[in-house]
Amino acid sequence: MDAPASRINRVNITRVLRTIWLEEGISRVSLADRLNLNKSTVSNIVGRLEALGIVEPMAVGTAGPSGGRRPIHLRINPDWGCVMGIEVQTEEFTVVGTNLKGELCYSLSEPVDVRKKGLLRTCTGIIKRFSREMERTGMKLAGIGIGLPGFVDPVRGILQASLPLELFEPVQIASEAQRLLGDATPILVDNDANCGCWGELTSLSSGKPEDFLFALGEFRKHTVGMEDTRIMALGFGFVINGSVHHGRDFSAGEYRSIYFSPEHTNQLALSDDQARLFLRDQEVNRLVLDELSRHISFLVHILNLKKVIIGGPIEQLADELTQALRKRLAESWQYPILPECEIRSSQMGELATAYGAARMFLERLITVPSLTSWADEPPCGADLLESLRSNKHQA
Repeated sequence: MDAPASRINRVNITRVLRTIWLEEGISRVSLADRLNLNKSTVSNIVGRLEALGIVEPMAVGTAGPSGGRRPIHLRINPDWGCVMGIEVQTEEFTVVGTNLKGELCYSLSEPVDVRKKGLLRTCTGIIKRFSREMERTGMKLAGIGIGLPGFVDPVRGILQASLPLELFEPVQIASEAQRLLGDATPILVDNDANCGCWGELTSLSSGKPEDFLFALGEFRKHTVGMEDTRIMALGFGFVINGSVHHGRDFSAGEYRSIYFSPEHTNQLALSDDQARLFLRDQEVNRLVLDELSRHISFLVHILNLKKVIIGGPIEQLADELTQALRKRLAESWQYPILPECEIRSSQMGELATAYGAARMFLERLITVPSLTSWADEPPCGADLLESLRSNKHQA
């Protein structure tokens, strides 16, 4: 971990860290075999990770038939640090805290006036307040993930634009928040529906890539300036081959129905008066779910997605949406055998985006950096770990 370290060293450090994370109890010998690395290289890397405190011995194994040293099994130290996940919406924020294994240890939602405070002041105020709360668990704050509505550039930590927050010029969330806080704790940022995807990715417990859609449905103020006008808000996140898909301009998943009428504020064919009754009127709910299921079924078949996850307050209608979606999936398929597609609610309910923001940070921590194009990816792997180490030494 000492600078300067070559890029390949950082890649190998991350490969070792990721494998220990995914395969708790693995030994140094098994790591070397699995990763095709020299045993001394693995021992050196594990020694550095143990000195940092993020990896710890778990148990001593049994010697082989020919004797020799007994293997030491390794694991991630879950209490090495806590991760804060934040969701900011038009009238409310949610904050969660997890340990390094993604286990929830804290959560809270409260009203917030983003228009009055401004987005940066809102985010830094949340971070200041809840850093103290989380460190009462005895763990140092290791990192922060933030989920926001709108176009988000996760590489540079910038909110490009957000209709709900009425922001149409780029806001440098990550760097400016760090500057205002006077703190080097790493901050990662992504779109709210994409954070839902991060929360559902199984790579912290499985190495299998996935293809799925995360449908985020909320009932909230349409924009921060519309004082009492609450309306449904819908957005999609996509995971393709195990990776969150952002699109070239980071706008993948921004949703507006093909039946949308220009005189309406809401995203569907409904009138705005109808849309305001979402989650409160059975007939409006039926219309919303039918229209939404038509769009989702089209995307499932076109992209051959294997899973649809329903997140946010719309989970109240998960059974009805599942039924409507099953109907549309069958109607829009022309072959005798319908492809399998799992449909379920998110794992975290209304905490889905904030929890996903925390899991985004954890996922980036074990993401192996590119050997060539690291300028085009968010901080990850050993590069992110290095900033954590430096921040701990400053504390």
